[in-house]
Amino acid sequence: WRTKFRKQMHAADNQIGFKAVDTLINYETVKYFNNEGFEVKNYEKLLKAYEKGALKTQTSLSLLNSGQQVIITAGLTASMALATSQILAGQLSIGDLVMVNLLILQVSQPLNFLGSVYRDIQQSHTDMRSLNTPRTLR
Repeated sequence: WRTKFRKQMHAADNQIGFKAVDTLINYETVKYFNNEGFEVKNYEKLLKAYEKGALKTQTSLSLLNSGQQVIITAGLTASMALATSQILAGQLSIGDLVMVNLLILQVSQPLNFLGSVYRDIQQSHTDMRSLNTPRTLR
């Protein structure tokens, strides 16, 4: 679901590059017709579109990471509460509580790492697809 935001960001970045190159190539024409203000406004509009895409990408990543942390924290809290109630009932020892805590943390750490690797692979795939698409000038 985050890939579409990344694609929007790349599209805006490509438009910025096209506009900058086009403006620099046609520098004399822009100066001759006194269109610097027009070109600046167009460039600023493209920069705002890129900023919007980058903000969506970062916001969705932050939301995803926050959701993952809430789920891990809720699971850890529930398991600690359950283990604590069993300690009070005399069925578990303090060492068992530590074991449950470490077990939950050791299970969640590799999953978090795998999620980061998966996200990086997805972003790289999107970046490479964007790089390999043929460029068309308007």
